[in-house]
Amino acid sequence: MTTHGGATTGFSLQGRREAFFDTHPKAKILDAALQTPDNRIPLFFVTSRVEHADLRNVGFALGRLGADIERQFLINGEIAFFFAPWRDFQRRSFNVMTNGLAEFSKLAQNSAGRGERFTPSAKVAILVSEDTQVQAKIEEWQNSSTSPTLIISVPVASDDPEVTRVELLRQLRASLGDRDLYRTQNPVTGDDFFGRQEMLRNVAAALQSDENVVILGLRRSGKTSVLRELKRQMLARGTIVTMSDLQVLEEHSVGSLAKSIASNLADDLRDARQAGLSVKIGDQREQAADNMALSDLSDRLKRVANRNADLRFVIAVDEIESAARIAKSDPDQVRTFLAALRTAAQACPNLSLAFSGVANRMFRSTVLGQGPSAVDNPMFGQVSSTYITAFNEAETGELLLKLGRPMFLSWTDEAVSDVQAATGGMPYFVRNLASAVRKSIKDSENTADFAMVTVTAAHVAAVLPLWREDAGHDWRQLIEALRLHYPEAADLLDPSLSGDELDQWIQADATTRDAAEDLAHLGLLVREEAGAWRRTEALQAIHRLIAERPMESDADEDQDTETEEGILALIRRGEAHSLELKETFRINSHTGQKDARMEGEIVRAVAGLMNADGGRLIVGVHDSGEVKGLKRDLQVFGESLDRFERWILGDLLGKRIDPVLVSKSVRLWWVRVRGAQICALEIQKTSEPAWVDDEHLHVRAGNQTLELTGRRLASFLAERA
Repeated sequence: MTTHGGATTGFSLQGRREAFFDTHPKAKILDAALQTPDNRIPLFFVTSRVEHADLRNVGFALGRLGADIERQFLINGEIAFFFAPWRDFQRRSFNVMTNGLAEFSKLAQNSAGRGERFTPSAKVAILVSEDTQVQAKIEEWQNSSTSPTLIISVPVASDDPEVTRVELLRQLRASLGDRDLYRTQNPVTGDDFFGRQEMLRNVAAALQSDENVVILGLRRSGKTSVLRELKRQMLARGTIVTMSDLQVLEEHSVGSLAKSIASNLADDLRDARQAGLSVKIGDQREQAADNMALSDLSDRLKRVANRNADLRFVIAVDEIESAARIAKSDPDQVRTFLAALRTAAQACPNLSLAFSGVANRMFRSTVLGQGPSAVDNPMFGQVSSTYITAFNEAETGELLLKLGRPMFLSWTDEAVSDVQAATGGMPYFVRNLASAVRKSIKDSENTADFAMVTVTAAHVAAVLPLWREDAGHDWRQLIEALRLHYPEAADLLDPSLSGDELDQWIQADATTRDAAEDLAHLGLLVREEAGAWRRTEALQAIHRLIAERPMESDADEDQDTETEEGILALIRRGEAHSLELKETFRINSHTGQKDARMEGEIVRAVAGLMNADGGRLIVGVHDSGEVKGLKRDLQVFGESLDRFERWILGDLLGKRIDPVLVSKSVRLWWVRVRGAQICALEIQKTSEPAWVDDEHLHVRAGNQTLELTGRRLASFLAERA
């Protein structure tokens, strides 16, 4: 009988376990606490000594928590257990357990002469420490850690396994259950990835068939998550997906992509070997990436693919619209990069390309760049498009229920349906609304025990009014991000367009029809059998959510807007191309003081409507639709509406725009709404430009007021000439 790395060989599994328990008696109690009929040997790999400077004398084990606990907290597979004998647990040891967990597990298994057979979950690891302050330390270090691995400190203070089991559950809930699993700003994969399975199968099949694909979707629709989940799933099928991100690039830095792709590919080859694939990596020279140039990228990819002919490779490029942006000033570098990828893909039957982005103009155009500097586009017509659409109700329910389980939340069918109806099934909004519901429940109900809380339709309804404001802001940001790359599509998502206007616009222009087709693939527009275009339920849900103008009806258009009912009808529409809401003329609502910035916003809003198609400005109403009134503004003018009106039309608008234009184009009236005094202005479109301070030109576009500069300014002035 001999020992190797602290683990005894020649013993049975139970013999190794007993020897380990002799050294770490608390491990025996924890093991007993986890034993169930389906988990009879929780700690199945143990070693008492691993040669590691930062985890010297630590006991290390791999084991299972049992089906019930794993299902409750969405933990799949083996997890790592550390039994630290020191009374002063150090940060460097914590860092190994979080950032170096996979490497340490491999070292431990190899040291025990077993070879790497198990890869512990990166989600959580269990620590039993003799340090009485370890919990406070872990909490502090966890807050500043970028690792996805949570360290759960379990005090084994009793010889009773049941006491330890309860404490383990309590700590799991405190660390996992009390975290908001719905809200995330980062891409997700694995257990946190929901829906899209049919889409993933189709994309994987296309890549396996040697096709090149592009995954298209709005910002925050989950494109990067799809690529990462594709990478995870395809590795099990012998396909190595290497990702690069164009969003981090600046102009003239495209060359750095070669180094990034080569370096990431080398890492992926090593990871694939650790995952059990037979991979030929090459010597150190073949793995070097520091001096890689774009001109060398194609040869590197071809050598790796040819050397591993039994495997398949995918080079995935995220945020492809950034390449289109860079191509405007440096088309040659972008062409060189795309040509390197295409050449490698064409030469190697086991290498494909995947892209993701907001718009697919990169692949529709025969050229890159504009004007005399334009160059041929190597990827023109070389990719097939896949579009990310909203969740259906079943997918929304799966996300709500599975992520809710570790937080001890259960959702009724009615609550799931209400979330689907309110968000249109768009995952970003589904997660954020669910997060708001969770916070409301956590703040108002007793969730300290292990009992499940049932989320009802009433819980959803309670948070909708406040949550809608943030959701509306987020949606507007998404549209503006789309406008940067695809203005025609952004214009078609303007909620101020009536159904007839939307259809007529699409039918009248070929470029707009292309944009409409893309939005149809995204599940936002649909073309009926008769040929007319309309908004889908998903898009209508988002527009209702942000209190925009009703989609298919102009019933409120003829409302008498000089009455309270008429003003309320306008407010219910929310801000749109022809309607803007402002809370104040000159008083900052946060400071309570006069603020020139507030006055400037009013001036720009009026000038913007003059330079667009006219419309109405309602002042005294928050952009959420809440009626605030103008009490503090009126106090400045001694409660005199006449003085206030003269100041608005004369000193504010007349002096800063033009008194003649203002007198011809602006009509003002006062209305009392819900007991509060508000001001309404009707603004007519002007035939000549309405400048602000003789320097700035603004125009209303969608539900925003934008300043025109450069080419857009010249184009506007030419049209008005």
